[in-house]
Amino acid sequence: MKKIFVVLLIAAFILAGCGVKPAQRSGANERAAPDYGQNNMIVQDAITQAHQESNKNLAGTIDRKIVKNGTIHLGVNDLKETETAVYNLIQEYGGFIQSSSSRNENREVWSEIVARVPFDRFEEFFGRLKQLGRVNYDNISTQDVTEEYIDLSARIKVLKAQEERLISLLAKAEKIDDILRIENELTRLRSDIEQLQGRINYLDRATGYSTVTIRINQLVTAYPETGNAMGSILYRLKDGWITFFNVLIFAVETLAWLSPYIVLAGIFAIVYLKYIKKNTGKGA
Repeated sequence: MKKIFVVLLIAAFILAGCGVKPAQRSGANERAAPDYGQNNMIVQDAITQAHQESNKNLAGTIDRKIVKNGTIHLGVNDLKETETAVYNLIQEYGGFIQSSSSRNENREVWSEIVARVPFDRFEEFFGRLKQLGRVNYDNISTQDVTEEYIDLSARIKVLKAQEERLISLLAKAEKIDDILRIENELTRLRSDIEQLQGRINYLDRATGYSTVTIRINQLVTAYPETGNAMGSILYRLKDGWITFFNVLIFAVETLAWLSPYIVLAGIFAIVYLKYIKKNTGKGA
């Protein structure tokens, strides 16, 4: 009985040993032959972790990013004088002119100035503008882009971490297919980083300087105060003749535009009258 027990015990140890060795050999083989796909999984895990850590870190270090823009329409008596005052204000507040235009329309002349002023001086600058004339319209709009800014910064940090990991893999790659695949991925990553960085640069400019659109209107008095009746009569007479010539010019321009149609209509009428006359003569 004891002999049978000893034999069974030895057999159990032998079987246990045979079951362990293949697993150990299998593990050794896996460590000896690293797989490119496994490295990709490692990279993705690193990216996810880096993205989470970046969001936490950046949220506490980046100030709020606010885009603030304003529009104001002013009615004034002297356009040129107000323009000069606006230019002086822009210079005083450390801003610059982005664009400007002016136009003369019938009884009204106007000028539009688009200015960029430092964000922290926007409110004071806008208040000073209101003192330059009659405010016909004003509007201030704000947009909080802090979350977008943080997300963009985190994504750039993550993509750069992925770029460094791919560069490390590229140095170890031996197969041509692996090298080409890693280089293509690096090209795509760098393009994405440039696009995200461009958006961040735009947000920095938009939040660092506010855009203010200033439209200045000056009404032109049709009949100015001349101080005497004869002056008013002469001005009305002059204005009447100017209006007459404007209407006459418009009529001539309209006829010139319609001339092809008038000629075609005349030719058609002549042909039609000849046709009627010919048929009438045959009938008689």
